[in-house]
Amino acid sequence: MVFIFCVYTAKAQSAVDNQIHYISDTTVNFDGLVKKFKGRLIYVDMWATWCRPCRQELKQAKDVANFQRFAVKNNIVTLYICLDRDGSYWKSFINRNDLFGYHILVNHRFYDDLHTKFAVSQLRQGKIKKSLYIPRHLIIDRNGLVADSSAGGQGSAAVYSELTKLLK
Repeated sequence: MVFIFCVYTAKAQSAVDNQIHYISDTTVNFDGLVKKFKGRLIYVDMWATWCRPCRQELKQAKDVANFQRFAVKNNIVTLYICLDRDGSYWKSFINRNDLFGYHILVNHRFYDDLHTKFAVSQLRQGKIKKSLYIPRHLIIDRNGLVADSSAGGQGSAAVYSELTKLLK
């Protein structure tokens, strides 16, 4: 299945973004995924169904719904990147929690790309190790550059502030 992006008017785009879209492009990496939304602000939520803090955050229906309204109103893409290995629980969690926006389940190559770009180095047991912690949120500006690599969750006042600033 090929995922096709089309150009819409702002009103039509808002209607499209108020739905759940699954991206099935298995060749894409992080930069390629961001390019698909060129010219738009992107709020990225990296998560996994096995991650308890991720599930708790995404089950905050009021925060998620309020953020979604804000994103649709301001033509901001909400992009969920799931780090599950098999995806057996992925779509049911998304549908059950009304996580409107764009969703992609990473493959091994995509995960390695995310790990290279966003993992944090730290000293553990006398060795430097890199870990990709989730939940993790990013804000991508209209030029496809990471404006905030450690943004807060969807209910965070700092996220609304940063996105509002980038909208100007």
